[in-house]
Order: sequence, then C-alpha cells, then structure tokens
Amino acid sequence: MTCIITDDEQNSRETLRHLINAMIPDMVILAEAKDTSEAKRFIDKLKPDILFLDINMPNQSGIEFVEENFPLTCQVIFTTAYNEHAIKAFRLNAIDFLLKPIDPDELESAINKCKNQVSYINKQQIDSAKAVITKSDDKTLQRLAISTQEGIHFIQLDDIIWLESMGSYTKFGIQHQAQLIASKGLIEYENLLSTHSFLRVHQSSLINIHHIKRYIKGDGGQLIMSDDKEIEVSRRKKEDLLEVLKKLSIN
Repeated sequence: MTCIITDDEQNSRETLRHLINAMIPDMVILAEAKDTSEAKRFIDKLKPDILFLDINMPNQSGIEFVEENFPLTCQVIFTTAYNEHAIKAFRLNAIDFLLKPIDPDELESAINKCKNQVSYINKQQIDSAKAVITKSDDKTLQRLAISTQEGIHFIQLDDIIWLESMGSYTKFGIQHQAQLIASKGLIEYENLLSTHSFLRVHQSSLINIHHIKRYIKGDGGQLIMSDDKEIEVSRRKKEDLLEVLKKLSIN
C-alpha cells in the first residue's frame, strides 16, 4: 500500500514516517505535505491508497479539506493532538483517528483496517452518511450509518438492540437482521447515541433501553434483551440503569 503524510509540523511528519517504516515496512510513503494544498496536488498526481491527515493546520483544517474534496480517491486516517474532533472525523467516514503521540499498536490497527477495506466510499454513500449522521445532541436522528468492511449499512435506531465493544471495533445486535461488525470503537457510538435512548451499562456494552426485556437482580445484575442476549451490568452502572427502569415503569 502507498500513503501520503500531511502535517504542518515537521517533527510530526518525521515521527510518523519513522513509525510507518518500523511498523509497516511494506508501506510506501509517496510524499509528505506541509498543508492541504500540497496534499491535494500529491493526491491528484500520485494516487495514494491512504492519506494521513493532521486536523489542526493553518489556512485549512484536515476536516475542512475532506469536506471540500468529497469524494477522495484514498482512505483517510486523521491525526491530531485533540480528541474533541473524533466524532466529526468518523462522521466523515475516516478509517481511523489517531491521537498524538501516536501509539504504534493503534497505527498498525488503522493500517490493517485500510487493508481490509473492500472498496472506497463513493459520493452517494458520503452524502447519505452526512444526511443521517447529525450532531450528537440532535434528537431528530433516526438512522445510523454503520461502516463495515463490506460497506455502509443504514440502520434505524429503533432496530438497534445492543452494541458490544470488540477493541477498536464494535458489534451491533440488530432486530430481525444479522449482527454487524463496525470499524469504529464503542466510545464513538456512545457519544453519538447517548441522547437517543441508549445507555452504557458496562465497559463493553451499550444498550437500547426500549429493547430491555428483563432485568435480573444481582451484584450489578443482568439484562435480557429482546433478542434474548444476556448483558452484564457493572456495579457502578447499576444505579443509572435502575433510575432509567424506574422512569420506564412510570411512563
């Protein structure tokens, strides 16, 4: 695979270059750009597989560049020192989001996601994703665009029963449909869905409260969901869950 590194800081470019050479020796670095205008010229000329793109840059941010240049002919891995951009980056269907200083294992994981990607997202998919994935505090959100290795699945929120962490991936339990493995971590979906009847009940589990079928009392307890999946409730999340269940019983 081939890549281009874009970052306005020379030290950051050098650090990422050394990491790539050490961790992914078969990755070819075609060029390094100090801003988005250089990156655009390199992309058009060299046609890389991957663009490593810093977010906070003068003149134009990495996110503004991606929004302006849909559809890109390469996959994007954002890099930044500020994690508040993560949600917006994933809404733009970035393959991954790496926080500086970049962890070698996270870099390798991001590259593997790129290698496993079947095809690039086309403009129609991008436009649809932007239309249905709105701000995390927007209570009108009805559907979620779930990016998997096979493509993007558009799922009604009401049909999502539970989400389960699988490291940097997330498994979805969906009503009347096969389970999906999304190429993003659970925290990204928690930030997006926390105002839409979804509750974190365990470090590895996020559930749709409307699909709770039964609660079994215990140290933390267990939930039986509408698909009969058993989900453990952590002790520190038990009080939050019981408060929600109380409100549901009142309503």
